[in-house]
Amino acid sequence: MKLIIDEMGKASAIAQELKMPITSGDKLANSDHILYMMTEHDKPEHFSVVGILKMGWKKLYLYNKEGLRSEAMVYCLLDFYIHESKQRKGYGKRLIECMLQDINLEAKHLAIDKPTKKLLQFMWKHYQLSKLVNQGNNFVIFEEFFDDALDEKNHDNSGHRAVSYMRQPMFGRHGAHKHHDTMGEIVQGEGDAAFVKFKYNQDTDFVDHQFKETNPHPENSNAFKTDKDGNSVKRDLKFHHNSLW
Repeated sequence: MKLIIDEMGKASAIAQELKMPITSGDKLANSDHILYMMTEHDKPEHFSVVGILKMGWKKLYLYNKEGLRSEAMVYCLLDFYIHESKQRKGYGKRLIECMLQDINLEAKHLAIDKPTKKLLQFMWKHYQLSKLVNQGNNFVIFEEFFDDALDEKNHDNSGHRAVSYMRQPMFGRHGAHKHHDTMGEIVQGEGDAAFVKFKYNQDTDFVDHQFKETNPHPENSNAFKTDKDGNSVKRDLKFHHNSLW
């Protein structure tokens, strides 16, 4: 499992042209973040990884379009990647929908960490979200996030926080939505992609073989490299693409 998470994290970083991966097995194990993974089965005991979605609760200072500031716990989209061979087939929408149903939220209530242009286009296409409210940081909030705040019945005595984000779980390992799997819910199915739990596979050779099934260019698996100082080295992106779904 760690191998798969690490490799998908690297692939996501390459697609977004990041200097370093923001998702790895070690980082996930040492955080309260939740990783959703979609896999696809084409025959028994054989699967391919379709994509990953990393989420996490963060306490943010929020500014609405009037410039009023409030503090709230917000569910944040931290990393999102669909393998190039599976893009533009509806898998990204299904993965996002699975997460929203799991946590019982609407897309408008998400904050997105450093979204790419492609991801913003995705949110407009599938959720009609396009009006951004500048937060002065790396997170993007859509105008619709504050819709509930326009209803006076949703205000507390301070007049700032709306019920929609006051009711979110407390921040931390004990307050976050509980998952049976310590790496978060794993998404998979037989034949077509579906949503059931995946048990860890302890056979690393098997996992390595299955992950290679998703890599159309294994000779470029080391396209993500760093020098001795930890800086990214110029990569051959011939076989890598920037779109996320």
